[in-house]
Amino acid sequence: MKGIKKFVFAFTGLMILSTSSFAQVKDSSLFKKTETIYEKEFEANLDSVLNSFFASKYLKIHQQSFLMSTEEEDRNDIPVYPDSVYMQRLGNLPNVINLPYNEHVRSFIELYVNKKRKSVKVMLGLAQYYFPIFEEILDKTGVPQELKYLAVIESALNPKAVSGVGATGLWQFMYTTGKMYDLKINSLVDERRDPIKSSYAAARYLKDLYTIYKDWTLAIAAYNCGPGNVNKAIKRSGGKNDFWEIYPYLPQETRGYVPAFIAANYMMNYYKEHNLFPSGDAFPVLTDTVMVNEDLHLEQVSSVLNIPIKQLRELNPQYKNDIIPGKSEAYSLKLPVNMITSFIEYQDSIYSQDSAFFKGMTKGKFVPVASRYGKSSEFKQKIRHVVGKNETISQIATKYGVTVGQIKKWNHLRSTTLKKGKLLVIYYSAKEEKAIESGKPESESEKLKETEKPDSENANQSEEVDTPKGKEKNKTTQKEVKESKKSKTKESSKVKTKTHKIKPGESLYSIAQKYGVTEDELAKFNNIKNKKKINAGQTLKVPQN
Repeated sequence: MKGIKKFVFAFTGLMILSTSSFAQVKDSSLFKKTETIYEKEFEANLDSVLNSFFASKYLKIHQQSFLMSTEEEDRNDIPVYPDSVYMQRLGNLPNVINLPYNEHVRSFIELYVNKKRKSVKVMLGLAQYYFPIFEEILDKTGVPQELKYLAVIESALNPKAVSGVGATGLWQFMYTTGKMYDLKINSLVDERRDPIKSSYAAARYLKDLYTIYKDWTLAIAAYNCGPGNVNKAIKRSGGKNDFWEIYPYLPQETRGYVPAFIAANYMMNYYKEHNLFPSGDAFPVLTDTVMVNEDLHLEQVSSVLNIPIKQLRELNPQYKNDIIPGKSEAYSLKLPVNMITSFIEYQDSIYSQDSAFFKGMTKGKFVPVASRYGKSSEFKQKIRHVVGKNETISQIATKYGVTVGQIKKWNHLRSTTLKKGKLLVIYYSAKEEKAIESGKPESESEKLKETEKPDSENANQSEEVDTPKGKEKNKTTQKEVKESKKSKTKESSKVKTKTHKIKPGESLYSIAQKYGVTEDELAKFNNIKNKKKINAGQTLKVPQN
């Protein structure tokens, strides 16, 4: 969906005429192969992310190595049909929405079934998972089932698709429209990417658009370019309310949008007639959901239940950073139906708020700091460890720099045998934490050496202070220390920088986000007093550390 896509009811005074039938071309001989013209229009102007999506990582991930490109296929395997066949097939579809046939529609049909065969095969595979979800929701909402094909031209059935103007998800909602239809969008969750919630929002939005125009084709056009642009086209056409009659007055991209929708209806129903068949990685057809009431990382579920993290991400695309913020409110987690019982059985092991997967996120917990009465290493930290497959208690003890006896004592264990998925509590000091992070736990002898070394150094210093020469020597040493501190300060002030040439449309904030610094830091570093006054072509210095 391109444009603002806000509801514009300011045109309530505009009279919209009753629904009329679509303009249809009766003489099939008038059709000529003008695919080159319309292919360019499709690839250059269609706001759906389909075109860029054909070359994206997502389709490549789902494509299997055995898929052949169009060039590798025998051209004799791609049937060619006359216009009369396309017209008859579209007329036979059990649709509420009128699907006329003309040269525009033919151009898009041929683009799908001839030139984009590899990508269409992948979308057919994805449709087996997504279409049952769409159909149930569209039916509940009371809108035509054929509207499910809008998701094909909007996102190529990629829930994580993002267009050039920021429209996101299967149904390509803009931020404001998503919020208008109660979709949560924050740092961790984007429900525009949630197949179920975004489908309900899309159905409601389409139904509201139909209430305005009383014509599904105009509602589809408004879904693409916004009601404001459709209203302008109606006004410029002299009050016509038929898509094909207002066609010349619509934005160029929207002119291709409805023909592409009709072609998608054809392609997704008659793919077998063109020797096209579903392919790509299969989603589990049977899934179910569990409600999550604690903060949970998808990696925790993956490690305990042995579900590939890729599959969890595909089933739960709404979680941006693999984190379900269940503490703030209950969120759903979708799993293969055969894993629901396992999740419930092992949930004590799965829910681990101190898990390594939340590293760097304190989440409101007590964080020990250095005490003026003792070293920070004296604070004992606690971690919960989920026992992995074939992992032994001695391996765990070595990992955390503790003893087997300590682990048994902390967890009230009688045996050293551990089951996969069992949750263990481990206590360690901050010094041990650093060793764990580096992968080199400190031995007791190393710890003793470190504690002895400073004492011996202090003893030598106290002997020097007892004599006048020692005092003089100590004075010199203090001076050297001060000078070395100054030189270190100078060195630290020499910050490495990177240059960035400001591009049109960039802001100081967006540039700061790109390099991982704050807007204030960037402004201060470049002596910018007014953050809003930056010009395209201007060069900025960006601190690197």
